[in-house]
Amino acid sequence: MAPLRFGLVLGAFSDEIPGQKELGDFARRAEAVGFDSVQVGDHVQWRAPILESTTVMATFAAVTDRIKIASDIIILPLRDPVLMAKTMASLDVVSGGRMIFGVGVGGDYPLEFAAMRIPVGERGARANESLDIIKGLWANERFSYEGRHFSLRDVEILPRPIQPSLPIWVGGSSDAALRRAARYGDGWIPAFSSASKFARLSSELRRLLQEGGRTAEAFTFGVYLFANVDPDPGRALEAAAGYIERVYQLDGVRTMERSGVTGPPEGCAGRIIPYVEAGADHVVLAPMSSSRDWPRQIDGYAEVIEHVRRRAGGR
Repeated sequence: MAPLRFGLVLGAFSDEIPGQKELGDFARRAEAVGFDSVQVGDHVQWRAPILESTTVMATFAAVTDRIKIASDIIILPLRDPVLMAKTMASLDVVSGGRMIFGVGVGGDYPLEFAAMRIPVGERGARANESLDIIKGLWANERFSYEGRHFSLRDVEILPRPIQPSLPIWVGGSSDAALRRAARYGDGWIPAFSSASKFARLSSELRRLLQEGGRTAEAFTFGVYLFANVDPDPGRALEAAAGYIERVYQLDGVRTMERSGVTGPPEGCAGRIIPYVEAGADHVVLAPMSSSRDWPRQIDGYAEVIEHVRRRAGGR
């Protein structure tokens, strides 16, 4: 059984934009309380302000020593694959080999595809070709490729990643996302997923891995959960729901009831355990709060983690 790990993710902002100090404190505190990864969401254009993901990943790398740093997830069709391969390789070098490359295809906000002049209907095919190219550039001194969307001849990126196989996680819950994860990924992470949906999708992904001659033993099954820790359950739900409504423009209460954890640490742990029982081995918590509340939230998550590990038999 894989060890149980925990991540902390930074996404869009509901009010003030954090600066260097707040971002640095976020990552350092996550490392100090025992998180295994600190992760960064990605949009070029979105319903709420959001910082460019690789810039934040570099900031996190500069202020931490141990913790893994992940994109969760980069919308790959919006990026040039050669530049993306170069950027992630450089981040892996400057972080000392701590990068996780999380990717997805997006599409839930078509305006950013229009802004980047990428047809939204091509996003899946572009992502698959990009992954072929990125993996090829990381594995070879020189790499050539001929596809529908991209063509390369004898391209090299130096330095290549420190990690012999820089982990790739694929995000998403669609059939195409599961197939992409089984083909290209070292891990998978869905968002907006109830525990029952996660169980069904992870079972299907295990089947796809087996069909492809791959083992699930070395594969990461992650889950992305919205979170707000507070001794008062009603106050926690209200704060988290308000954040969801401002940033995602969704029904906040319904979203938190389906794929969120709120309230006291022990109650939050109780919401996480069904995901762990369904096979999740990397639980990523997304603070549904302003940056002013990050220190309290992160300390509360540390208590949540203790409760989960105790109930999961010390994993």
